[in-house]
Amino acid sequence: MEPSIDAKRRGRYSARSILPQAGFIMNYRNFLIGVTTLCCAVAALAGPRDVMVFYPGAPGSPEEAKDVMASFGAYLAKAAGLPEGALKVVYENDLETGLADIAKNKPGFAIVGLPVYLSQSAKLKMKLLAQTLPGGRKTDGYYIVGRADGPANLAAAKGLKLSSNQLYDKMFVSRIVLGGQDVEAFFKIKEVSSGLRAIKQVAGEEKKADLALLDQHQYDAKGELEEAKGLKLVHRSPELPTAPVVFFEGVAAEADMAALKKALLGMGKDAAAKELLKTMTLEGFMAPDPAAYETTQKLYDK
Repeated sequence: MEPSIDAKRRGRYSARSILPQAGFIMNYRNFLIGVTTLCCAVAALAGPRDVMVFYPGAPGSPEEAKDVMASFGAYLAKAAGLPEGALKVVYENDLETGLADIAKNKPGFAIVGLPVYLSQSAKLKMKLLAQTLPGGRKTDGYYIVGRADGPANLAAAKGLKLSSNQLYDKMFVSRIVLGGQDVEAFFKIKEVSSGLRAIKQVAGEEKKADLALLDQHQYDAKGELEEAKGLKLVHRSPELPTAPVVFFEGVAAEADMAALKKALLGMGKDAAAKELLKTMTLEGFMAPDPAAYETTQKLYDK
């Protein structure tokens, strides 16, 4: 199902597809459905085999893709050799609510946005299990764009207005995206609800912002937007690993870790999963690259 241009213009174009940041490379035909399907869920978390898909700031709601997420959970359970209904998937896009749900319900597994992994992996004992392959891509990035007559680079952008819905973790933006510059000191920040709104604040006639910070998905999709056609790249982050799949140490059982990892890594080769992956705008999952996450974690912890 293709979203109408009206749906896109109402602000449902967003920064993040889940399993995202992970990133699913999204063409506009699949962007909304890919985000909402991966971003949405079935029922509440119930136990150590369950999976939370956790992308703060992402679009959608836990109701919008219930059927597809039920299919995702059913596929994983079957491929992992678990009983029918033994594995549920739940989506959360609010940081505090998601963290509270993890503390209360203790899922065994999660697919998390990179900022969540970097900020919470030590505290919540997240361990790498797999890595998403959005569009077959092993890396993601963040991008600052501006008008054609705007600054040519980051140094020239100091003091300007930066609009984004990617500012929920300002330490991530400061240390990873900006290479150590304090985002709140360097820019006048304007937090908005979606990537489209950020773009409109820069490209619109009122010029409410000078620059927009976009994640990989927003940046890939902006070429489909009339509003974004006059924007240029001002700055980009280093190449970053895509969203990881993690298990929670002390919660997930070793047998379930092995079974779920096998199911995820085999998904891209399974003809039965082809349509599901297409809907999620993924080509599958790969074994994680620990060195890439470790390098990024060191930048975050500086």
